[in-house]
Amino acid sequence: MVSSLLAKQKRASLGAALGSIVIAWLIAVFDSWRMAFVIAGVGTMLCGIWAWRYIRNAPREHPSVNEAEARYLEAAHAIEDAATPPSSGASWTAYFRFRSVWCMCLGWMFFNTTFYGLLTWMPNYLFKVHGFDIKALGGASFIIFFSGFVGELIGGWIGDTWRSRGGSPNLVFRTLFGIAAIMATVSIFLVAYVTNPVTVVVLLSTTLFFLRWCGMYWSIPSALAGRGKSGFLGGCMNLGGNIAGITTPLIVGFIVQATGSYFLALMYFAAAGIALLICSTLIDYSRKLPV
Repeated sequence: MVSSLLAKQKRASLGAALGSIVIAWLIAVFDSWRMAFVIAGVGTMLCGIWAWRYIRNAPREHPSVNEAEARYLEAAHAIEDAATPPSSGASWTAYFRFRSVWCMCLGWMFFNTTFYGLLTWMPNYLFKVHGFDIKALGGASFIIFFSGFVGELIGGWIGDTWRSRGGSPNLVFRTLFGIAAIMATVSIFLVAYVTNPVTVVVLLSTTLFFLRWCGMYWSIPSALAGRGKSGFLGGCMNLGGNIAGITTPLIVGFIVQATGSYFLALMYFAAAGIALLICSTLIDYSRKLPV
């Protein structure tokens, strides 16, 4: 179940990894970052058209799903719905009475603080501080973000395996998220003190490898609210992530401009890792909310 909820997040890491190679190659071929962005934008629109034609709202609506598969999925949904407590009829605002909801949203925000920070500022950091050229940047970015892709697969596999062997939700998720936050925080903290470019890439790869274990956050909305209400909680959680996506590039840019250094920016990412650890530990993953 956990690994099935990671598809979106795995594509984010893999897209960033492959995109770094493709964009670097396009810039080298056309000698223009504008043309590279135009081609990437057109490709994105074509992918959107494909998704609109291919994706369906329910498995039974998809021509590639046979009757046996549709019945199996519908039976699984019926079992899950039967185990979900009946709705109290309370307003959606009632969710925000619970600590777990706030910690889920804030935890995802702190996760994205580091992820979007690396996604937007890491190439500039490697270029200005460690002297990477465009080809080296493309290769290093691929290694770093592909490490995140692999880490997310491994984290999901560990979570699924542990849960299938009887691990309680609180033990499994708190342990895995705790390890992820601690390892990512230590790695990004060490980056600030390392001068060797190869070691920097290794540390950033380690950061993304463990940080992307937190893609399992996408299992939390359904764990707290059940399938029928997970969309709302997922939207709230994603709002927290997008707040980080908007503010982090601005904050990091301000820090770098004000100090002339990336040191405090890296400390900002490390602080976000500590906050992610705290939020992940305070969530009750075993209790569906009575709303």
